Amino acid sequence: MVLGAPAQQTMGELDNDVEANLCCPTGLSCCLSAVCFCSWLGSIKTINEKEHAAVLVWGKYVGSVTEPGMKIMNPIGTELRKVSTARQIMKLKELKVVDSKGNPIMISGNIAYQIYSVKKSRVDVADAYSYIHEQAPMILREVASKYSYDELCTDHSGQVQAGLRDSLQVAVTDAGVKVLQFDLTDLSYAPEIAQSMLVKQQAEAMIEARRLITASAVSIACDAAKQVKTMGHELSKETEDALIKNVLTVICSHNGVTPTLSM
Repeated sequence: MVLGAPAQQTMGELDNDVEANLCCPTGLSCCLSAVCFCSWLGSIKTINEKEHAAVLVWGKYVGSVTEPGMKIMNPIGTELRKVSTARQIMKLKELKVVDSKGNPIMISGNIAYQIYSVKKSRVDVADAYSYIHEQAPMILREVASKYSYDELCTDHSGQVQAGLRDSLQVAVTDAGVKVLQFDLTDLSYAPEIAQSMLVKQQAEAMIEARRLITASAVSIACDAAKQVKTMGHELSKETEDALIKNVLTVICSHNGVTPTLSM
């Protein structure tokens, strides 16, 4: 029970949560409750752990209750608006976004957040939960559209994750919400281009593989020619070129090797 807080606060103080005077929030409430003493029978309220409550008297915010326990509250003209301050999770599933290269992609995310101000979440906005549920998809689309599909997939530096978290935090600060984490959980191309993008990825992977094979084949062929010379065999320029060519053909060929004999 808080007794020492003043009944009236300035507008500057009411910008943030302040402790509420529950027994005598206004002179009118005190007078009426003194006359109707029996109304105090319903004055005991309980604030649970990880729960805050905004106190309104005659429709005006006068303070907050931030400590759990049993509270004695003047029953005349007062209203408690409670909110949970526990850590909460919100999931965004399969939102369609156009990446920086113009490709439509399906993206999902997971948000961990916590309400830190009951005044902002229950007085300044109508519903903090609806507020963050409306803001989060817009922020995800806005941030994801700045990156390509491959950049969203890797994000080794955490730049995308940090951008999502910071942008959402700016959007929901007025609702008294602290964004703890904003992660991408799933990412894929939209169904209409998924098949063509798969073919493209396969082609890019094949090109990269052929480059690796060719570079390795050149190294192996040159080493083979050097080893033959090291073993004391004399190779003419034509023979050395033919050796390197044959080794490259064997390693780089898609088909099996067919032995041939000179006639």
